[in-house]
Amino acid sequence: MRKKQSTTTIGGPTARRAVGVALAAGFLTLAVAAPQPALALTAAPTATTAKSAPTTESVTATTPGTDTTAVTATTVPSPVGTWSVTTQESDHPASTGTLFFYADHTLRLEAHPGPDGKPVFVGTGEWHSGYGGTLHYEFTHPLPGTRTGTAYVELDGVLTSSTGFSACGLTKRVYDDGGTETVTIVMTGTKAA
Repeated sequence: MRKKQSTTTIGGPTARRAVGVALAAGFLTLAVAAPQPALALTAAPTATTAKSAPTTESVTATTPGTDTTAVTATTVPSPVGTWSVTTQESDHPASTGTLFFYADHTLRLEAHPGPDGKPVFVGTGEWHSGYGGTLHYEFTHPLPGTRTGTAYVELDGVLTSSTGFSACGLTKRVYDDGGTETVTIVMTGTKAA
């Protein structure tokens, strides 16, 4: 003899089928929610003028067919701006300079101020930011001094705040006389503008 089944009505046939499928699949929790409108993600416009941009990036969610902003995502710090930096290579005393991160993902380093206040050398390169304020940048600069050549620098770091970063990496020196060497480099920066 068959047992009598409970026949409590939860909703229409579609709702009963969904509940039956969920229970048959072994789900322990059942949640019923009203249908929600779909959200469309749109990126905030970015500045196209070279060497200027907002210092943060954001993503905004809006409901299709409306002009109402539903949610604004957390902003991500950006290195764009002028930084006072201190650099320590493994075989040299610490030195200071100015590092410019531009909105077009290029950079410029002016380092080793001479007696006249002008930098002894200028380096150029590019930068990329990543998840959680991580930062990768690389640049080249001439090697000042009696043994001339070119330095190829590659650093990975993190924005420790909206006004500070720290990075470390390697400098490969290629000398005009054919010699090469690789040294470690550590750079810290404080945002000046």
